[in-house]
Amino acid sequence: MKSCARSGVAGRLRASKCAQRGAEGADVTKYVHLVFSDPPAGVTEDEFNEWYDAHVQEILAVEGWAAATRYRIAPEVGADESGGYRYLSLYELEVPPEVAVANLAAAGMGNADTYIEMKGIEMKGEDDHSHDELPLPDWFAGIRFASWNATGTSERIVPA
Repeated sequence: MKSCARSGVAGRLRASKCAQRGAEGADVTKYVHLVFSDPPAGVTEDEFNEWYDAHVQEILAVEGWAAATRYRIAPEVGADESGGYRYLSLYELEVPPEVAVANLAAAGMGNADTYIEMKGIEMKGEDDHSHDELPLPDWFAGIRFASWNATGTSERIVPA
């Protein structure tokens, strides 16, 4: 079990978050958003991951989106029916999924089309933050995405 006891400012912040969760070491999120993705043909894994890791920061800047972990996934049981995605991004949410997704949509990132539209406006310099925005790769429209919201139905289950 992870300890909440840490020294320094970072340690105090972690201890505060642990106290807010109510149970030491309970690194469990009630709400998560899962995004499965697959880069288009011709885009290397390194290129895709470099862009996607930066894109995650855009998402985490939106209210309600707390943290993310990205995974390379491999087929297992029933994988032939899963859509053939190679990546999973697991987003931890601080609010119910419908609120987090609405906040994302309001920020111009509700779906690929609105994201492309938002990036087009930023690229033209019509946005105050265009100097620090992530450029839209020319292959973005070829990425396959699918997403799901998830709400915990139980407390964390550990071996008895």
